[in-house]
Amino acid sequence: MSLAGANLALDITTLKPGRIMFKAIACLRRRGAARAGCRARCALLKRSALLFFILAGMTRANAQGILAPTSSDFDKSTYAPVLPGYQTGGVPQFGALVPETLGWVQWGVADLHPRLDYQFVYGDGIPASPTNHVRTAIQSISPGLRLNLGSHWKLDYDADMNLYSSHQFADETDQSVKLSGNATYEDWAFGMSQSYGYSDSPMVETEAQTQQSGYATDLMISRQMGSRLSAKLTLDQDIASSSAISGAAANNTQQLYSWIASGGLYYQTDYKLVAGIDASGGYTSTSPGTEMDFEQLQSSLNWQPLEKLTVSGSAGVEDTQLLGSQLIDPTFSAAINYQPFEQTSLSLTGSRTVNPSIYQDEVVKSTQVSATLRQRFLKHFSFEVSGGYSTSPYVGFATQGVFLNNNPRAPLVTTAVQQNRSDESRFVRVGLSSTFRQRGTVSIFYSFSDISSSLTPFALSTTQVGFEIGWHY
Repeated sequence: MSLAGANLALDITTLKPGRIMFKAIACLRRRGAARAGCRARCALLKRSALLFFILAGMTRANAQGILAPTSSDFDKSTYAPVLPGYQTGGVPQFGALVPETLGWVQWGVADLHPRLDYQFVYGDGIPASPTNHVRTAIQSISPGLRLNLGSHWKLDYDADMNLYSSHQFADETDQSVKLSGNATYEDWAFGMSQSYGYSDSPMVETEAQTQQSGYATDLMISRQMGSRLSAKLTLDQDIASSSAISGAAANNTQQLYSWIASGGLYYQTDYKLVAGIDASGGYTSTSPGTEMDFEQLQSSLNWQPLEKLTVSGSAGVEDTQLLGSQLIDPTFSAAINYQPFEQTSLSLTGSRTVNPSIYQDEVVKSTQVSATLRQRFLKHFSFEVSGGYSTSPYVGFATQGVFLNNNPRAPLVTTAVQQNRSDESRFVRVGLSSTFRQRGTVSIFYSFSDISSSLTPFALSTTQVGFEIGWHY
């Protein structure tokens, strides 16, 4: 999971259109060598003025505000930064490390890329605890850096200092660091990553500030077998800890240890189609709690039927065993991306996963669907609108004192599986962003989300509005 942003300091709402236009006119009256530089400043001023008018109108249209993550997926990561996760059957991606530009500082093979972001969000309906949803302003200052070590190693670090205006939340500093590397030898490719994350952010699952920390180790090996067939094997280890800071689950700590192995075969055809089959299995231990095993089998494909259209997806079945009980569920993921014009793109995604819950002896079966429209205009501006829907039943396992064939001398049978909670969520998000001075970005966003739950205290409705400004080298 990754941490959210941070920044410099420019409040778009403080810009005055009259002052901007006055500076632009004065600039055009200059003569000589100063005029060329003046034109560049005028272009920036014009873009700033246009951005102000658009953003001011959007702010007036959406007067309510909320707590701020900019993620468009409204699940637990909507509030909490992503920690090294235990996605069931997940396969890490190890891309080649090719820096787009030279870093800010170079020492031999080392290449340093710093970044800094500032985000301000006003939130309404932020959960301090179940049934206690409050209004608060949140300021996030997020420095970070990426260190490229030659062409094979990369180190990423992010910090996120969140300051709350409401005294019902504790100020926090979230952190994440990740080291990843890759190498090739003849037809073989190797990859690894080691990451650590820490967060005290509010979580949808607990509806309270929740302390989370975790380590993740991922290893990958793949081989190209001829011109069409390839194989891949991955090994993942995750160690995580969660503890709600407030609310009914305060100070209840959950430890999770997970090991997953997966392998796949992939075949490429002449029709821009890659088909594959993947198998995975894993073991999870929770404390307090018990051991959980799973096996998963799925098929996958990546297809580009048209130059502007790509389709990818996978479908299969997962078998989870816990406390002597068995839960068999279908799983899938799918994505359709269409780019009718260079400046316009549309995407539709859907997924169904089964993952361990933060609560003891429970799993979460999540089904999600979302759509996104992105439009670039006037070269430097980007508009995005997205929306989605998800359902998340919490399925619990418990021991039952039932004797086999009603024989008191027979062993106890434990087959209790029941749904303890079910959430349905809907979200919509609108954002507008622009670039300045090549490395600077500024954006404003508004979002609304609503969660209904079979357990009334976990129903939640939030709105959020905010802006972000950043510099990335």
